[in-house]
Amino acid sequence: MAKLFSPEWLDELKNRCDIVDVISRYVPLKKNGREFSGCCPFHHEKTPSFFVYPDTQSYHCFGCKESGDVIKFVSKYENLGFIDSVERLANIANMPLPELKDVDQNEITRKKKERDLILSALKDAGLYYYKNLYSNHPQAKLANSYIQKRGIPPEFVRKFGLGCSLDFESSIRYLNSKGYSNEILKKAGLLSETSGRIFDSFGKRLTFPIINKEGEVIGFSARLLEDKDLAKYKNTSASPVFNKSEVVFAINLLKKERDIARKENRDFNGFENIIIVEGQIDVITMHRFGFTNTVACLGTAITPMHTRKLKQFTENIILLLDGDGAGRKATLRSIDVLRAGALNVKVASLPNGQDPDEFLKANGSDAMREILNSAIDGIEYKIKVLLENYDLNDLTQKAKFIHEALIVIKALEEQSEQDVYLQLVHKYTSTPIDVLRIDLASLPDTEVPFWEREEQQTTTDTQTTETKPEVKKDAYAVADLFIIASLLYNKDYTRKFDEQIKDLQFGDAGLGDAFNYIQNTISNGARPSISGLFSYMEVDNSTPLLKEAVNYEFLPDAFPEITFESYLLKNKERKIRQESEQAQLLCSSATDTETRDNAMRKYIDLTKQLNEIKKQIDSLNAKYTTNLNLKNKKNR
Repeated sequence: MAKLFSPEWLDELKNRCDIVDVISRYVPLKKNGREFSGCCPFHHEKTPSFFVYPDTQSYHCFGCKESGDVIKFVSKYENLGFIDSVERLANIANMPLPELKDVDQNEITRKKKERDLILSALKDAGLYYYKNLYSNHPQAKLANSYIQKRGIPPEFVRKFGLGCSLDFESSIRYLNSKGYSNEILKKAGLLSETSGRIFDSFGKRLTFPIINKEGEVIGFSARLLEDKDLAKYKNTSASPVFNKSEVVFAINLLKKERDIARKENRDFNGFENIIIVEGQIDVITMHRFGFTNTVACLGTAITPMHTRKLKQFTENIILLLDGDGAGRKATLRSIDVLRAGALNVKVASLPNGQDPDEFLKANGSDAMREILNSAIDGIEYKIKVLLENYDLNDLTQKAKFIHEALIVIKALEEQSEQDVYLQLVHKYTSTPIDVLRIDLASLPDTEVPFWEREEQQTTTDTQTTETKPEVKKDAYAVADLFIIASLLYNKDYTRKFDEQIKDLQFGDAGLGDAFNYIQNTISNGARPSISGLFSYMEVDNSTPLLKEAVNYEFLPDAFPEITFESYLLKNKERKIRQESEQAQLLCSSATDTETRDNAMRKYIDLTKQLNEIKKQIDSLNAKYTTNLNLKNKKNR
């Protein structure tokens, strides 16, 4: 392994960054003799098994066996590579970074400069969008009209940095004039390109800057203001500084409030709780009404990285997601992720399918406070959702309810916790506790709750659950992951497709870098490999998707060649779909007839291409199913 920093310098860094002080920023610790203890941040537990040892400047969890020094802790908790973790600690210790040894210093310097430029461009873009609101441009008037309609006062427009893009070109010209190249703007997610035409990725939208804990603008979420056949919300695509699965909207305001509280009260140990809502408008309205401990994740899917970021501020979460069907399913999924991240979860339910913005404007802060105070434990919420789906006066439905409730309870690790919820099922059904315990013990560990079964049933992939990895990503990300992993592991079935892979494009920056390595290797007459990739780039500092590709688990697949070919088509489909969306955008924004007509012709042609790709994918899926059936018959 390359030596990045001298051992002497690293020892000095670790001496200055006392491990108890650093970990206390993330996890509440209590003195326990000569050690400090707390609940492990890396797995769910109620009884502390995580110990920090000042004498050896190390930590160890007796539950999940995770251990290491202060650098490893920051790296694992913040999902950072080694160099970034060292840099984070060096900032804490106010130590300048030395020159790196035995590595390509120019490449490290280039990447750091690029990252700084991207952050600077995003900050300047945010200020530009914000100032646009105070212009007399028709698009600014449209944006302000929407802001007023949603009841957002000027001070909250400033607090959250709202802005707007006036058109598809002016922000690019402005940022170019500030010295930013189109390449940097593209990497920042501010510029998009199709058919040689470049334009603002958030053209004619209301913009919400996404700001990280350190106060840096890392991306945008933008809302469409006109009634068009386009996605209502658009988020920054994956970039060197932006990963949607880690973003917590308004976490910068949480940190600011926590820092103030710590100055006023040295014993302040975190917020009593944090409220999670679905959208940016919900967050803003909650803050307006005094609930400043409110955040949102981009989309409703909460990830383990979200939980780690939130755990730095509290151990208690209240889910206040929308009361409609989608919001309820998101709540059910989120409970398990948050609990797995060692957070206590309660659920507050809004009436009549309302969202927090609607409820607060109709009922006020006191009514919302009552809703939050009546929040129930996450597992109890799951059981109550089940209860609503069954008529307990019907013996058959009653038996189904008990079975489904036991599946939920079976997933709990501690028997004492299982007993609490068995009592709840007993209360609803009058079934003796001993009978429930017997049924619970005989229940297979493999059964999953009904909402997870519904997800599995709605998948469009024709592979059986035995042959398809369970990946909670969109179909394009699943395809990209399988393609890159297959090529990196030099699978035999990829070799006949060397020509077809030349035109592939990847939405994830890390997978894109890996693909550049793959293309270079094949063009030089060699085959890609995992070790070759590590020599080519810093995998540890890349995106989570690339790390997953490097550690990809290939499950049994009867016909991987068909799977690979269908995923190549999915990759092509995304590229054409993006071009189609841009042609549609150009159609709506064009100011002259010729441009609009050309864009319309292109849109029609791309639609035909999409239909053809769909036919090819359907044909491959049918071929897969037919071959699988024939194979199964032969094996009988």
